[in-house]
Amino acid sequence: MRKWIWGLLYLLSILLGNAFVIWFGIVTVAGLSFPAGVVWIGLTFSLRDFVQRYWGDWATWAWMIAASLITLLFNLEIAIASMAAFFVSESLDWLFFRVLKRSFASRVIWSNLVSCPVDSLVFVLLAFGPVWPAILGQAIIKYISGLMVLPFIMTRRTSPAVSA
Repeated sequence: MRKWIWGLLYLLSILLGNAFVIWFGIVTVAGLSFPAGVVWIGLTFSLRDFVQRYWGDWATWAWMIAASLITLLFNLEIAIASMAAFFVSESLDWLFFRVLKRSFASRVIWSNLVSCPVDSLVFVLLAFGPVWPAILGQAIIKYISGLMVLPFIMTRRTSPAVSA
């Protein structure tokens, strides 16, 4: 897959995540509450790891800034909550991905493990207030959706890495 595809998928996941939250708010499925866009945003964390791998550190920050600016096209309250959560959690994700000296798959897992709950806490608090079931539900769903890329990672182990 060409490296620009990772950037476009990354941006698309953020757009879809924000749109679903605006359209549907907090939903409950099988007793678990979470903002409706969480699956898309969960993918964002792993897609950002691919962007960092294929584009490098500086370009990763450029993609993150572009994604943050795009959120301003949406509902202002959701955009502010998204950008704040995005900045804090994506910075943590970037840092953990960058400093860990492990395999790509391991760095994806560990960087998501740290960033997903932080993102959930910041976003839900700012967008909806202290809705603790939604914070917990978002963290769980986000982490699971972020790990959905692991089979793809495992089948593409031979790909070159820019900033491994």
